[in-house]
Amino acid sequence: MKKAQVKPDIILVVLDTLRADRLSCYGYSRETSPNLDTFAKDGAVFERAISPAQWTIPAHASLFTGEYPSTHLTTQIYDKHSRDQIMLAEVLRREGYRTVSFCNNPLLGVVDNDLDRGFEEVYNYGGALPNRPAVADARPRQSGRLTQYLGRKLRRVMTLFQDRFARDNFMLRIAAIPWLVPLWQRYGNFKGNTALSLRDMVGYLRTRRHKGVEQPLFVFANLMETHLPFGPPPRFIRRFAPYYRKDRQARDFMRHYNRLPFRWMMPLTEPLTELQDRVLNDLYDAEVAYEDHLLRHLFAHLNRPEVRDNTLVVITSDHGEGLNRHDFVGHSLVAYDDLVRVPLIVRFPQQRYKGMRISTPVSTRRFFHTALEAANIQPIGYDADWTDSLVNLSATSLARTLNGTDKEGGIVFTEAYTPETLIALIKGEKPELIDVFRCKQMRRAAYRDSYKLITVGDEPDELFDVVNDPNEMDNLIGEKPEVASELDELLTSFVAAAEKRRPANLETARLEMEDEQVAERLRGLGYIE
Repeated sequence: MKKAQVKPDIILVVLDTLRADRLSCYGYSRETSPNLDTFAKDGAVFERAISPAQWTIPAHASLFTGEYPSTHLTTQIYDKHSRDQIMLAEVLRREGYRTVSFCNNPLLGVVDNDLDRGFEEVYNYGGALPNRPAVADARPRQSGRLTQYLGRKLRRVMTLFQDRFARDNFMLRIAAIPWLVPLWQRYGNFKGNTALSLRDMVGYLRTRRHKGVEQPLFVFANLMETHLPFGPPPRFIRRFAPYYRKDRQARDFMRHYNRLPFRWMMPLTEPLTELQDRVLNDLYDAEVAYEDHLLRHLFAHLNRPEVRDNTLVVITSDHGEGLNRHDFVGHSLVAYDDLVRVPLIVRFPQQRYKGMRISTPVSTRRFFHTALEAANIQPIGYDADWTDSLVNLSATSLARTLNGTDKEGGIVFTEAYTPETLIALIKGEKPELIDVFRCKQMRRAAYRDSYKLITVGDEPDELFDVVNDPNEMDNLIGEKPEVASELDELLTSFVAAAEKRRPANLETARLEMEDEQVAERLRGLGYIE
């Protein structure tokens, strides 16, 4: 049996593209998530968790750094994550953790953006040539070794090609030709393989425990089941769209929509029809339920007492999905809660905070601080840049929210950096949409209490009471100008603070701390003591 570890294992599961409001444990009327619901009862549920960004790359960079996008600046497909920016896997590895990634998203596992820095073992299920762990750790035969060697060489070549493919606008436009789309979706493993990656992950965890390995683990998993294209197994379609099999019009729409990746991201020039809206939403629910079904074996392993009592488990998402509201679909342009309100379920070792539900808004970027606090890691002994990155570590842990000492006080921000590859695609297809929908203008949002302000191009644009109006349909900006003004001031201070925390600006920021006005703003946001 495995001996007790001083430091807990840490497991982060990102359910890519999963909206919080489509889970039963978040109040959804349909039973989409029985396994997640059961797991959530043993942990803490953050009812208003907000992702720092509305799409994959900046959102994951925030999870791994604890910083908002305006600080880490990894906001585009072609961005190379700064070597001066601390990464969670790096810190944990330095502190003795084994760091392992099971990734289904090609933007994290295939594109060369350095977001996998610090992971000793990286298993990618997306891309043309997935790689898997030797779960049983058996010594391969000579033929097996040769196959593994050739596979590694071929993967390197394919990775270079796929990385270029993701960054080249011309190649992306070619790939969007409808008859080509099913080919790269299938043979390029666009959504990876959720079932296989979970099976391998559980096998990996069980094998290490069976061997009695004492080294603590940090395991990251990204699962893509709820991302388009939608194609859940028939039994889940029957549960959530019983009309689908006999309705040819519904089937034709979904088959056609799955082949039009442009439409997954572009603003809608006209709303979907009632049938199209129903099909899109019902099949999304079916995908949520299927992913929940696949998670049951992982939860069964994590619920073993010897695992449960010494493991921090965090279940969250990088972003949600627009499903025909506000004239938007997909997750590329806007900062509505459809995209940025995500699930956040945290089960602490020894089941501390079991059964707690928190309605205070929190940022999911605080997983970074929560993980390091759980591992009892302090900035003492790190170089100056890393020490600055770890400032206020314990004050920003999600445990502070749970025990009532949260210095952020429910003030949360999100930033919608528009993917520039999408802008290029819109220019080639429907350039008039760029101005109509203000596609090039930066969107940000600030949350405080029940209110949320959205700015476009740094100008206040919409104000919502998201507690009483969760669908964000009633713009209150004309009725409550004082609330909008206060939140706008918070956003202005936030942007200044986020920019000063960029690694390149830390030295200048130290000198400017003598300016009491700047220091007071940073103090109010919880960035300094």
